[in-house]
Amino acid sequence: MMPSFPSPIAHALRANDSAPDQSYSASREFITRFNTALALGALLLMLLLPSRTLQGQTVDVAITGTTVIHTHERSVLEDATVLIHNGEITWVGPAAEARIPKNCHIVNGSGKYLIPGLVDGHIHFFQSGGLYTRPDAIDLRNRVPYQQDQEWIRGNIDDVFRRYLRCGITTVIDVGGPMWNFDVRASARKSVTAPRVYLTGPLIASYQPEALTTDDPPIIRVNSPEEARALVRKEAESEPDFIKVWYVVSKKLSLGREEFYPTMEAIVDESRKAGLPVWVHATELETARAAVQAGADVLVHDITDTEVDEAFLALARERGVIVMPTLWVFQSYNLVFAGQFEPTAEELGLAHPTILGSLFDMRELKEEDTPERLRGLRERTDLHKPQDVLLRNVRKMHGAGIRIAAGTDAGNIGVLHGPSLFRELQLMHAAGMDAHDILISATLNGAALLGREKQIGSIEREKIADLVLLNSNPLDDIGNISDIALVVKGGTVIHPDTLITPSPENVAQMQLNAYNATNLEAFLSVYSPDVEVFTFPDTPIYTGIEEMRRVYQEFFAFAPDVHCRLVNRITYENMVMDREIVTGVPGKETVEAVAIYEIDEGLIRKVWFIQ
Repeated sequence: MMPSFPSPIAHALRANDSAPDQSYSASREFITRFNTALALGALLLMLLLPSRTLQGQTVDVAITGTTVIHTHERSVLEDATVLIHNGEITWVGPAAEARIPKNCHIVNGSGKYLIPGLVDGHIHFFQSGGLYTRPDAIDLRNRVPYQQDQEWIRGNIDDVFRRYLRCGITTVIDVGGPMWNFDVRASARKSVTAPRVYLTGPLIASYQPEALTTDDPPIIRVNSPEEARALVRKEAESEPDFIKVWYVVSKKLSLGREEFYPTMEAIVDESRKAGLPVWVHATELETARAAVQAGADVLVHDITDTEVDEAFLALARERGVIVMPTLWVFQSYNLVFAGQFEPTAEELGLAHPTILGSLFDMRELKEEDTPERLRGLRERTDLHKPQDVLLRNVRKMHGAGIRIAAGTDAGNIGVLHGPSLFRELQLMHAAGMDAHDILISATLNGAALLGREKQIGSIEREKIADLVLLNSNPLDDIGNISDIALVVKGGTVIHPDTLITPSPENVAQMQLNAYNATNLEAFLSVYSPDVEVFTFPDTPIYTGIEEMRRVYQEFFAFAPDVHCRLVNRITYENMVMDREIVTGVPGKETVEAVAIYEIDEGLIRKVWFIQ
């Protein structure tokens, strides 16, 4: 017998066949009845509740009794105190020897673990991480215009900043984008709730995707060494932190390694004149070798086509090249395109809900709407396993003494700004790196990408106080790096829960994302412990989170392939009304339904299903 399940997105197996417009009309009448009460309630909340503002400290800070995990050396200092003055670390040592100044803000670090602020060495602000951000990879501009994606990104940059800090990432490096990248860097420098931003301008490339061509393109093809030199000089006027080259070669493009090599040499030469390092995207062994021979300082990806040889290892080690493997991005595209993307708990909680939600849209595409080259992915069962060649190459390069830095390529489809770094570190562990080396790769080696090891990346005297206090030991499990108690940026102490305060609309989207992921814990996390669920207008169904747990645990087991498509949404103050179409429920082809959520202080407290 089919179980009867009330649904927060009204999948509602109870929904009747009444016309959607009639349901919407009833919902509007319901909301109108609440108008006066909502307004009065909002006023009382404004008057009576303290505001939730960023808890920053501009005074001296002492983090006491903590365990310091060093990255400039492989050592751990237990029961330690770290003193901070004017945003700089002034003392690190045993707690018993610390001389804490008067009027110092004391952070009790007992039972906790202090690491340097994390560095994501490879991101792209011009990409959202959502399904519609790379029309050159999958062209869905008929669903969401590319310009709309770009406008969303620019309108939500401050939110992206906050999500990075919430993940303990105090420094990010944008590895190529439009010239408006430089506006993003300027904005970050003015904000206490932004990470330190370093970046470059457009990628100087051997190939330019037509779908990404705009008035301010992120990638610019150069057709000769002279054009390349001119573009380097133009970008240098905006004071980039490095120059980025997209060394893409293929038979399809009728472009080989040798044809672009003189241009590669010209880019390096012109960049050296401007005092700028050169970072190169080169994922084939021979293009990577050529890039290093031409003078590249950083390789921004792992090598994907074959296993690295001893000659390459020796060359890269001799030249002091730093490599960022970006392992996750090589999986994320295929998993999303196959409809097999499964967000982690960190992504469900910390990624932007709208962007994460777009990744589930792939499940809505009919086979005829899916590009032919992607159709076979849906039948693949090996996509969750990283490619062996990627892991072997990281293991070989790390073992050969080549410096490895952590970077995600965030902004690409399925690589979500902020929490994707946690995926990347887990994959580096799968490649054979131990937790301490991974932590070094995500801190001091990230600083080395910029030549800033003397300023950030380790917990030492006279360094900038960019720090993360963890509740759990990352050396026991690198996954504990997401268990964040506090973030310190330039000496300012920031409580994580002040960085992201989801709007009612975002809370509704978070539960929808968790529902589509059939992740019970993430789903329940946005509901009040005493949540009340009704059939509209006032017939009780059940009360309390434990009853909800029982209902949805059974439901997700019954319908593991359930998917809810949001048709439209109305938000009024703390009320959110969603109209959805649900598929994947055994015994029902589709279910159309409407649900109303009352949200207070970031939790859903009441739900009404319209029948």
